[in-house]
Amino acid sequence: MPATHGLLGRILRANDDASIRYGKNTAEVDAFIQAAAQLSPWQWRQVLTARRLVATVTKEDAGQAAASLQQIQAALRSSEGKVSEPMAKAGEALFEALDKRTDEKVATAWEALSALVMREQLSALKFAVHYAPFISLVPVSGFDSLDPDTIRFLGVVEGLTRERFELLARRWRLDADASRALLKVVTRRRYVKAEEAAALLALRTVPVHLSGDAGWLAVKTLVHGGRVLGSRADLTREQVAVLWAPLEPAIPLASVEEPIAKPVRARVRAAVAHAAAAITKPPRSATAATATAPPKRAAAPKPPAPFGPNSSEVAQFIKSVVELTPIQWLRIIDRRKLVASVTRQDAEPASMVRALLAAIMGTRSLDSFSRCRAFAAVERAAGTVAAKGQLTYEESMKGYGAFGEIVQLDYVDVDGFAKLVAALSTGDWVKVAESIPAVNQDVVAPLVNAGTALHDFLGGRTDDEAVAAWQAVSALVRRQQLSPIKFAVSYAPFASAIPATNPRTLGAPVIRYVSAVGRLSANQCALLARPWQMSDDVSSVLSKAVADAGARSAEEAAALAAVVTVPMRVSGSEGWAAAKTAAFGGRVIGSRSRLSLEQLEVLWEPIQAAIPLASLGAITKSRK
Repeated sequence: MPATHGLLGRILRANDDASIRYGKNTAEVDAFIQAAAQLSPWQWRQVLTARRLVATVTKEDAGQAAASLQQIQAALRSSEGKVSEPMAKAGEALFEALDKRTDEKVATAWEALSALVMREQLSALKFAVHYAPFISLVPVSGFDSLDPDTIRFLGVVEGLTRERFELLARRWRLDADASRALLKVVTRRRYVKAEEAAALLALRTVPVHLSGDAGWLAVKTLVHGGRVLGSRADLTREQVAVLWAPLEPAIPLASVEEPIAKPVRARVRAAVAHAAAAITKPPRSATAATATAPPKRAAAPKPPAPFGPNSSEVAQFIKSVVELTPIQWLRIIDRRKLVASVTRQDAEPASMVRALLAAIMGTRSLDSFSRCRAFAAVERAAGTVAAKGQLTYEESMKGYGAFGEIVQLDYVDVDGFAKLVAALSTGDWVKVAESIPAVNQDVVAPLVNAGTALHDFLGGRTDDEAVAAWQAVSALVRRQQLSPIKFAVSYAPFASAIPATNPRTLGAPVIRYVSAVGRLSANQCALLARPWQMSDDVSSVLSKAVADAGARSAEEAAALAAVVTVPMRVSGSEGWAAAKTAAFGGRVIGSRSRLSLEQLEVLWEPIQAAIPLASLGAITKSRK
């Protein structure tokens, strides 16, 4: 045998060994280890929350699993052969990949990994108990080929209410003959994909509504339903009806069956009759056709922009924010801290942003109006949870709305509320949406659409980055409803990375003024921070002059430059006063064409000491 042929044989054998190093499911196990190593902190919180929910029905102690982790690692290192070789190799790879994770995270991942390695040997329910926490983040194979009836069944399960789950939690017993027939089918077909899919979905939906023995009974009933659907090809219709009896009160069998199509013969006859009528019908004359022609329809109204009046700017922000480099993100976070040093406003809690994003994704199967109402309900409830220490019990329950009926919020903080929101089912979201009578869809829908576009990206960012991006995109969506200084406070961290103003729309004096604001010294900021007051006559003149959009663009540009520059010179209330004065200067210089020279000079007095009006070349541009 030639040496090269021997080398090729060794390479092939090595490849074969690598393809089965973790057993029959090596590819899935390998993909799981890589995915688990790359989960973000927010995704790990989702996993651990799901695991605790599963434990409420399985009654397994999560702490015990973490405590036994040391014993598992010791067994993997020992040479006594207590653990199979594929399991040992998979465990070593997982522990190496998650070396810096907490014991709880590693224990949760180990349970899922061991279930993957032994997937063919475990029952569907046992596999689901261990893998359910990861199913939404690291899907398993096989569910893309489910039959339509099973897919409809899973969709119905996802939208069940608490009352329906309680019907599934009733004790039941099968007819002996039908049970024996089902057992024979399952014995021949050891692995039923529909049963496994039902088990995974049941363990993600039932614990939100039921816990303890009732929840476990509901889970087992749904798994039984998946088994029946997966085996129905080998069962008679009568047997399927008998086996489906435990689920019929909550999920009628007719609701998951494919509607019976019209017989082929009848469809052919109808098509032939329609064609014959079209052929034999005499054509109309041109005169008659003109006389009886229906009036032309008006052009269909143009659909509203997905992100509101500023749709193009919001779309550009969404496109650009995902391409920012790590260095740019560091600058954004630093700048956000600088802005906060003068505004003295508490940043929106990261958990509140996570709750809003979870609501946006949890309601994606609902219509736009329902999504807007659910979004408003979450925003109100999150604010109530954050401030419940200052509220009475009645005020808190009123702020909770439907959430107070679905879950117990008395001992839940804002972080816990975000986790509860992420675990709600479609049925819960319908109930939450119905609790809000009405919202301004034109205002809320663009924000929901923007959150939908950014959800996946923000899920992988840190809390500080997610909050900064959410505040910026919210400010862009509501730009026309915010004052220029409020818009600047929210958007300033991104002002240089993703500009929101077009210099071409600003006049030369405005550009010079914005440039001067960007070069302010500490002494100039101190001059701008001096208290000042305008007379009512002068203020009314300026109010009339700022009616055009040019003044707003100038004020926004000046405010953005001010809230970035001023905090680097002065902080606190002095810095905020200087920033507001600089923004006021932008309003005045942007309205110069509607002001007389005397009015312009009077309005410029608060800024004159720091930035002389003559330095901007604006005097000749004012109205004589």
